[in-house]
Amino acid sequence: MAKRIIIKPWLIVGLLLVIPTSLFTAIELLKLNDQEEVIESIYTKQLESVLFSINQYTDDITNNWIDVFYKDINLKDYTGTSEIVLKDNKHVKSLIVHPIDSASLNLGAFSIANDTLKQEITEQLLAHTKEIDQLKRYIKSGYRKVIGIDLEYQKHLSMLVFITELEQSTYLNILLLDARYFISNALSPRIQMAAGNDLVIVVRHIKTNELIASSLLNEAPDEVIKEQAIWLLPDYSLGILPVGISISELANKRATQNIGLLILVDIMLIVGAWLFYRNVKRELHLAKVKSDFVSNVSHEIRTPLALISMYAETLQLGRLKDESKRHKYYDIIYKETQRLSGIVNNILNFSRIESGRQKLHFAQFEINEVVNEVVNNYEYHFTKKGFDVAIETDESLVSIEGDRQAITESLINLVDNAIKYSADIKEITITTGLKGIYQFIEVSDKGIGIPVKEQKHIFEKFYRVTKGALAHHAKGSGLGLSIVNHIIESHNGKMEVESTEGSGSSFRILLPTNKVNKR
Repeated sequence: MAKRIIIKPWLIVGLLLVIPTSLFTAIELLKLNDQEEVIESIYTKQLESVLFSINQYTDDITNNWIDVFYKDINLKDYTGTSEIVLKDNKHVKSLIVHPIDSASLNLGAFSIANDTLKQEITEQLLAHTKEIDQLKRYIKSGYRKVIGIDLEYQKHLSMLVFITELEQSTYLNILLLDARYFISNALSPRIQMAAGNDLVIVVRHIKTNELIASSLLNEAPDEVIKEQAIWLLPDYSLGILPVGISISELANKRATQNIGLLILVDIMLIVGAWLFYRNVKRELHLAKVKSDFVSNVSHEIRTPLALISMYAETLQLGRLKDESKRHKYYDIIYKETQRLSGIVNNILNFSRIESGRQKLHFAQFEINEVVNEVVNNYEYHFTKKGFDVAIETDESLVSIEGDRQAITESLINLVDNAIKYSADIKEITITTGLKGIYQFIEVSDKGIGIPVKEQKHIFEKFYRVTKGALAHHAKGSGLGLSIVNHIIESHNGKMEVESTEGSGSSFRILLPTNKVNKR
């Protein structure tokens, strides 16, 4: 019979609330974005129009200067690099004329008085070879184009580069321009006229963000809608901003209340959905952990039971005549019985802890005696499995109050783990001592260790490492360390672990020296 799927009513109500609210919020946000995109497009086109006008004005001024300059200059008189000072033009510091051929710039013969400026001009010309080749093609087509390149030699110094031809001779021309003076005096009136009463237009130096000119008489807003570099002055940007409140701000103001309320509702719904998801995830994880626990415990119980059954049957049928083999089988049966008893005790202890029925019997005892007792009881196992065990006890420790049997079980769990997760180096060290207000028992091994990211989870109930060498080295129920941690916390103590993957682990039980509150 197929399993019936039950849909919770509150889930349907939740979906009916979330879906329409989310859709309406998304539609409103999309509308707002559309409005902003339209506004941005309007401002962008307006800026582009203003920028084109100012750039065209800049280009016209430059070409007019060039025409004026060359009325008094005969290019035939210049066979090498010539630097001409233009005293009648405060914007242009000098004009440099350099003959070139159609194939190259001939910069090896380029020479001016200032060596530092010469070096930078040469570097910039070589860096803009493609643009200069394009200028050559323009001049051959009868069109003179000018490009701007900013220089580091002097702040606000730029060079305007263009090509001229005369009777099959080609000349590279460089106008050294005082960019700040040019913008402040030549372009500023044009900027004022383009801005009018509706716009704020500013010019800034891109690298330093220095304000060069503004339609607000040397004042400027903190932000502008759009910025673009000036054609002939690439280190300077032109920015635009509407005067007063923008259409975008009006659209935002109109939609703020509705969207604010919707966002608040959405946040509440998201929080609710997250809590729901977390709870479901936790339940699924718990279900998986419990399933793994049942599987692991079943495997752990099945193995010793199978061995006990097999060896007991062999002994019962009298098939063994060799007395030494019979003793070996008895030993195996005893060992597996102890193992099975440990598993059952862990499960029973965990059951009592979960139900709150665990009762601890507090009395005075010494932790050194607990250590010696456990080591003596495990001596046979240590010897048989080839372990070297070192005990380092602090004889100055005084007796403390606690449940001796529970502490003994905790230490046995740690020793059992040290045996279980040791690889080639079979060495265990058990130490006692003082640490602040606590007495401690530390069990150290040189086994396979625990990955760092797993260490914070190892005291959780049912938790077992699922990746790496630790996952495949030994099976278990995932209860041992959880029970140990609960017992120690019941004594107002705490557990500490230090482990390096591949180098071993140290587990430390810390118990308060003074009296503890009985739980």
